Amino acid sequence: MKTMKSLLATTALATATPGIAEVTDSETCKPKPYEYSMNLDVAELIKIEYRRPTPLYCGVVPAEMTYRDSSGKIRVVEYLYPDTSGCTD
Repeated sequence: MKTMKSLLATTALATATPGIAEVTDSETCKPKPYEYSMNLDVAELIKIEYRRPTPLYCGVVPAEMTYRDSSGKIRVVEYLYPDTSGCTD
């Protein structure tokens, strides 16, 4: 539960501060699917990318978080994000 809260807090922070840093093609790595028991060692958030089918969408969308860990290695984790940008009541 603590790891999921960290992930959600990191997502909120990244949404509030877009464009913290850019990743070059040489630094990218293969995304690893998020698992509940993962220990995310996030020293620097690089970017978060949401793969929405439309700009305003209501539902769950795949997302990727790219970050640098405390040893300086670039890592990418993919997870599902509840997108409510297109939801109406």
